[in-house]
Amino acid sequence: MKKYLLALLTCVLFSSHSFAQSDSNEYWDITVFAGERTSDNFEDDEDLEEGEEAFEVDFLNDSSAGIILGWEFDYNRTGELLFSHSSTEFDGDVELDDMEISISYLHIGGTVTVSEGKVPIYIGGGLGVAHLEPGDDTLDSETRPSANLGIGAKFEFADSLSLRLDARGYATFFDSDGFLFCSGNKGCVIRTESNMWLQGEFTVGLTYRF
Repeated sequence: MKKYLLALLTCVLFSSHSFAQSDSNEYWDITVFAGERTSDNFEDDEDLEEGEEAFEVDFLNDSSAGIILGWEFDYNRTGELLFSHSSTEFDGDVELDDMEISISYLHIGGTVTVSEGKVPIYIGGGLGVAHLEPGDDTLDSETRPSANLGIGAKFEFADSLSLRLDARGYATFFDSDGFLFCSGNKGCVIRTESNMWLQGEFTVGLTYRF
């Protein structure tokens, strides 16, 4: 976990250095948003014995909410610090069925405007960490490196207020053939077959510029 936090700190330091060097910072903004998440599943169909079924854990789609702190980088780019949280449930495996799990992202990145006009359209992305915490306190939580990429639009309806729409995808990186949610008594309940897990998020937010 320490190496992931160190990587995030490095990103913050580089970003701070970059926008500290830019004298054109004319505004900051803050966005509060809500939306819905969709999730990839965890599956493991390797090394199965005859008659043994593949292991698969799905996640229920659920609501999400978060906050974005933004600052002007130059005329068509912004820097952003994003926090997004969702609480959902496991689905598909008897041991994990209906167990709650909270999934949070903390990313630093930014946006680039690709189409100007009455409704500016932008693409964005960021790097940071994902934190997965199961509802069972006996199971370890997981903090892993992650990234996001998305597209969005802003509808300005006042000098300092705008409606923001975003669609973004999150990728969280695991060790191939690794294990998740381990416990001293239960062992590890999920084995990861691939080294990347995906989520999609669609959000509506209100942005205040100051």
